[in-house]
Amino acid sequence: MSLIRAIVTSVLVIFAFNVTANATTSCRPPLAPTIPNGKTAPKADILAALMAIKQDFQPAIKNFQNCIATEKEAVGDVATERQIAEWDQLYDAAYALETQVAENMNVAIRAFKARIAKKAE
Repeated sequence: MSLIRAIVTSVLVIFAFNVTANATTSCRPPLAPTIPNGKTAPKADILAALMAIKQDFQPAIKNFQNCIATEKEAVGDVATERQIAEWDQLYDAAYALETQVAENMNVAIRAFKARIAKKAE
């Protein structure tokens, strides 16, 4: 994935959260973890970021999506089309953010492995 595409995707996800987070829901999305630069980061930083994603970020995303689904279900048939659209947009944005974080982490891991392999030559 190109850096420009990653930036655009991240901006769109943040925009989706900001536009609707205050309008309909009391649910709050988690912050994305910082992904180290695999070209320069030590192994410990790569592993720490990976653990933060697996142990903190991914469960927080799932909790956020569950919160949205619970609110949507609680409002039920009295929800407006706008509310439903906002909940759906937030739910989808959470998935997009989780996917983007995973892609960024994979890029960092590949860069780290390439750097290590180059040193071994």
